[in-house]
Amino acid sequence: MPILRTALVGLKGVGRQHLHDLESNQRTQLVAIADLDEAHANTIAQEQGANAYTDYRALIDKEHPDAIIFATPHQLHAPMSLHALQAGIHVLVEKPIAIRVSEADEMVATAKTRNKVLAVGHNYRSFPANVRLKELLPQLGPIHRVLWQWLENRPESYYGRDIWRSTWAHAGGGVLMNQTSHDLDLLCWLFGPPAEVSAMIGNRGHKHEVEDTAIANIRFQSGALANVQLSTVSHRLNMRQIAGEKGTIHFEDAVNANVNIPEVFRLGLYDRPVSEIIANEERMTAQPIPQWQDIDCRHAQSPTLLDSFVDACLDGGIPITDGESARTTLELINAIILSGVRKKVVTCPLDRDEYDELMEELSSGKVVIDKL
Repeated sequence: MPILRTALVGLKGVGRQHLHDLESNQRTQLVAIADLDEAHANTIAQEQGANAYTDYRALIDKEHPDAIIFATPHQLHAPMSLHALQAGIHVLVEKPIAIRVSEADEMVATAKTRNKVLAVGHNYRSFPANVRLKELLPQLGPIHRVLWQWLENRPESYYGRDIWRSTWAHAGGGVLMNQTSHDLDLLCWLFGPPAEVSAMIGNRGHKHEVEDTAIANIRFQSGALANVQLSTVSHRLNMRQIAGEKGTIHFEDAVNANVNIPEVFRLGLYDRPVSEIIANEERMTAQPIPQWQDIDCRHAQSPTLLDSFVDACLDGGIPITDGESARTTLELINAIILSGVRKKVVTCPLDRDEYDELMEELSSGKVVIDKL
């Protein structure tokens, strides 16, 4: 059986989950790890039978693994991934793929040129509820309307633990980049690339530079229209309503912000298509009548993020969270920020130079977002 010689950079935070996943995968061998905490790196390396480094570049030069996983702060995703891809190494990088879509362009192009797999840590695509949701969408017919809310609270202690999350230069954004890039990835995964964005963003309660609230209207190329409300200044609520020509879906969870199995998951198929009622019904207030059914998503199957990446590296094919689709997600995030700061409607494809200019202004403090 072929084995993928793999390295892991970043052992804390989500790096711990990657380490656990590597231990569970029979097609990988962990050959090296890197972390700035040298003592911790040495301890983990000894436990895993791997070599320890504090510099990922030295790891690449000396070990030249087949694949490498980067679980590092956002501003390091692009330069680290590009270094590895240019060295001929497959890359799985944590979300978001980068801070700026122009960086993602370079990453995707380099992976293609070097014929290497580039995968990104949008693992929500593999969650049972989301797998089932994607399976059900065709039953709704053309999608008319989406209401998507991710609401949660984050105290200052959350940012105090990882200061890099607090700045434009290091995080590239707040609630959009940190907490809800997964949800925005799901939106693109379900409804396709964005075409137009109109948004408001601001900081309603935190000391940090970046946004903690975003409200966006999105028109997707598929024709779906979405209103998205995202906040870390709220009570906890994960809610999705998706309405189409033939039915609607209601999805809600107030217990877990990162939903595997929601509290409420219902499909309501209409007695007649909406367009038929509009065209033919003589009653002025005639309504489509949904026949509701509860959806059991516990047995929905999908490869894990790591399994999909390893299979693509060893067997060929495209991982479930490939670089090109992750770039689309980042483009949506960048478009929301650009629209919210410049206070204008933004069309996609996004003007890369315009966004890079905005990020320079935000990172330098020349431009600041609205605060309460």
